[in-house]
Amino acid sequence: MGRCDDPAAELAKRRIPFEGVVNFRDLGGYATASGRATRWRRVFRSDALYRLSPHDLVRYEALGIRAVYDLRSDDERARHPNPMASRQIALESRVPRGEFTDGSALRDAKDAEDRLCEVYLAVLATAGPLFGQLFSALSDEGALPAVMHCAGGKDRTGLAAALLLGWLGVDRETVLADYELTGRSQTAERHQEILERFVSTGMTQEAALAFLEAPRRVMASALEAVEKDYGGVEGYLRGPAGLPEVTLGQLRRVLLD
Repeated sequence: MGRCDDPAAELAKRRIPFEGVVNFRDLGGYATASGRATRWRRVFRSDALYRLSPHDLVRYEALGIRAVYDLRSDDERARHPNPMASRQIALESRVPRGEFTDGSALRDAKDAEDRLCEVYLAVLATAGPLFGQLFSALSDEGALPAVMHCAGGKDRTGLAAALLLGWLGVDRETVLADYELTGRSQTAERHQEILERFVSTGMTQEAALAFLEAPRRVMASALEAVEKDYGGVEGYLRGPAGLPEVTLGQLRRVLLD
C-alpha cells in the first residue's frame, strides 16, 4: 500500500493480466497523507484498448467498467478505434509531436528524456481545461469504475495519474514509483515492436530505448514545474484545470476509502 518498495510485487498486485493490453493497472491501494487509501477497482490506467483480444474482452467486461476516457489524438483513434464506447479527451491536441515522424534529432538517452520533459511541460501548459474535463468525469460515482488510457499508458495517462494521485494525497515518491511501473509492464514482444517503430523515424537505438521507458526524472521534472509554476497540484487543478471546490472534494469522496 504505500511506496512501491518492491516494484515487481507492486506491479503484480495492480496489473490486470490481458493477452493484448500489457499496461492495464489499478490505481487503488495507495496510502495518502490523510491516513486513508485510494480505492481499489475505481480508476484504472492503461495502454491502447484496441489491442484487447476476444478473450481479453470477456475479462474486461467482468471488471464492470462504466466509462472509458481515451486521451489519444484524432489520428490515433481513427487508425485504431476502441472496441467499446469511449469519450475522447485529447490531452496532446495542442502539442506538436514531430519526433514520431522524424526522430533524427534524438541521438542519445539525454536527448530523449529532455524531449519527454518538453512534451510533459507543454501538455501541462496547454491542456488544463482537458484535465478539468477528465477529473470532473472521474468525480461522478455513477460513472465508476473508469479507465483512462492513451497509446502506451505512459505519457498522457502518466501525467493524468500523477495529478490525480497527487490531489488524493499520495506522496511524491509513490507517484513517481507508480509512473515507473510502466517501464516494467512491457512484454518483450511489445518492447521490440515499439523500439523498431521509434528507430524507423531516425532515432538512435539508445534514444529510442530511453523514449520507450518511463524515466523517473521526466515525471519528477513535470511535478516540480507544477509546484513552481502553478503552486502545486491543487493550484493547477483550481487554476488551469478550472475545477471548483465541490468537484475536488467529490473526487476525494468517491476515490478514497
